[in-house]
Amino acid sequence: MSLLHSPNKANDRAILKRLENVLDPELDEPIIDLGFVRSAQLDAGHAVIALQLPTSWCAVNFAYMIAEDIRTALLATDDVDRVTIRLGDHCAAAEIEAAVNSGKPFAHAFPGEGGEGLAVLRRNFQRKGFLARQARLLAALRGAGWPFDAISMLRLGEVTIAGRFVAVRSPGGQPVEFAAAEVLRRYVERRAELGLDCRPAAPLIIDPDGATLPPEQLEAYFHSARTVRVSMESNGSFCRAVLATRLNLPHEPVRRP
Repeated sequence: MSLLHSPNKANDRAILKRLENVLDPELDEPIIDLGFVRSAQLDAGHAVIALQLPTSWCAVNFAYMIAEDIRTALLATDDVDRVTIRLGDHCAAAEIEAAVNSGKPFAHAFPGEGGEGLAVLRRNFQRKGFLARQARLLAALRGAGWPFDAISMLRLGEVTIAGRFVAVRSPGGQPVEFAAAEVLRRYVERRAELGLDCRPAAPLIIDPDGATLPPEQLEAYFHSARTVRVSMESNGSFCRAVLATRLNLPHEPVRRP
């Protein structure tokens, strides 16, 4: 059974749809998929979102970023003019809710904690997410038989989305589907978020600073990026398990519309 408070209300389902793009900043996964969203309601322009994080002592800066991102995402729509976030039994729920729900910065909730550091922290998480997304793309290319020297020559415009899949043209051959479309889409989205070159003529694989990787370095780079991906996926699985145990329930997030 879905944990959405009013599963038959179209407004509530629309709110959930908008939350699909709100990510846990460290894990680079949607908070809905992680099970953090326990209920979502919209009434007369007022959205109320109840969250449950894996533990009551989850880092306050992470909790604040998630709550702030929810508020920003929902206020960007025409039919929402007020957002209330509830953090359940989180150790700093009162401080975070008071700041986020009134549009105040992190430093307002935690004076002296260096709120300006949130931007640096978010940037670091974005770079880690870039590596994880890139590792998935590289793994798919390798699984399709592409050697590292050929991958290093690929341009972004040579790898395209064809329906539900990603296709690449082998040298002298026909386009071959080798990954789900979401793999390429999420990778390009993060490139854009980091301000990296997204033009069709740009190299497909670049490092988080935008530098091109020569063929002799690409294999070691791939293994390093894969380590980041595996670590993030393991942490995500751990968070799901802790949350499910804490709630004494099988893992059952709010269902996507």
